[in-house]
Amino acid sequence: MLDVLVVGGGVIGSSIAYHLARSGARVRVYEQATPAAAPSASWASAGGVRQQGRDPREWPLTLEAARRWPKLDQELGAPTGFVQGGHLHLAEVEADVPPLERRVRNESQAGMHIRLLEPAEIYQVAPAVKPGVLAAAFTPEDGQADPRRTTAAFAAAAQRHGAEYLAGSRVDALLESNGRVRGIRVAAIDVVADAVVLATGVWTSALTRPLGWEVPIEPRGPQMLLTSPGPRALSPTLTAVNRALSLKQLPSGEYFIGGGWPTDIVGVEPAQTCRVRPESVAGSWLVATEIVPAVADQRVADSWGGLEAQSVDGVPFLGRAPGLDGVFLAAGFSGHGFQLSPAVGRAMSDLLGGARVPELEPLSALRSPVPSPAPSGTLS
Repeated sequence: MLDVLVVGGGVIGSSIAYHLARSGARVRVYEQATPAAAPSASWASAGGVRQQGRDPREWPLTLEAARRWPKLDQELGAPTGFVQGGHLHLAEVEADVPPLERRVRNESQAGMHIRLLEPAEIYQVAPAVKPGVLAAAFTPEDGQADPRRTTAAFAAAAQRHGAEYLAGSRVDALLESNGRVRGIRVAAIDVVADAVVLATGVWTSALTRPLGWEVPIEPRGPQMLLTSPGPRALSPTLTAVNRALSLKQLPSGEYFIGGGWPTDIVGVEPAQTCRVRPESVAGSWLVATEIVPAVADQRVADSWGGLEAQSVDGVPFLGRAPGLDGVFLAAGFSGHGFQLSPAVGRAMSDLLGGARVPELEPLSALRSPVPSPAPSGTLS
């Protein structure tokens, strides 16, 4: 029976642990705090369950995940908070419409249920949107969920299938012997296993660096805003062309606003955290109220930032770690991990079980990534 140590108990690590345990593997999860604790990406995520607008290398996983989200509560036996209100990506100027049309065609051909809406259709789906929007890409199967409840649901399901969770357990080092990583060191205790999975986000390189490999990811700290609750006005989640915006209204009435507005990352690895910038709060609020004027009737009730691992080419590293036999990576999700999490867990479990997983090959940690432009998205 396969023995696997999963380092990191966020939504990705817990999904991997669940799928591995369900397949019969012996799994132990080491989490330095508690699953989805601040300032991790799973704690800070905006909770968007959006398949459109992804890198084509992620399409197979995002399509698989989209099929699973509506039944995930039932599968895991616990609420994730998933609401299928759809997602709208808005175009406000004429020059942005043809590129949006091309993207819709490409994603439709890839199997995504997506269509281009004209203005009359946009305002049927989202009457609260400001006047004058020219077109929008609409994926009705998308929506939103609660990242912390989803993480807890995966973790609880993993444990029901036999996985062991050790919270408050910081992994100090990977154990290498004769060119192979054979386990981890935790509080001066060596723990051996057949495989080690690093679902450790921005903290990944701290474990790989002593063995000679720096993971090509860097930390960023996108800001989130939460408003006071208001009347129901917005069902789909929203983004917009050339706007630093991610906007949704929660079932409880609050607006949840992101979009990649930066916080300041303070402290020294591994004890880093985020400090909100007042100018980011002001800028994010301005964009949100311009797109959905009803947001201005509320007030900012809370603001925070979370540490997201941004990969050099904008997509995650999934699979075997270069030069580190016995180590598997699931890191660098660049704001895309939450929606992908059900499919990533399944795919990584299959890979660890010895299967060839074609959908992981474009995302392999063995690839030679080409740097992409600076991200403009948010934790989703």
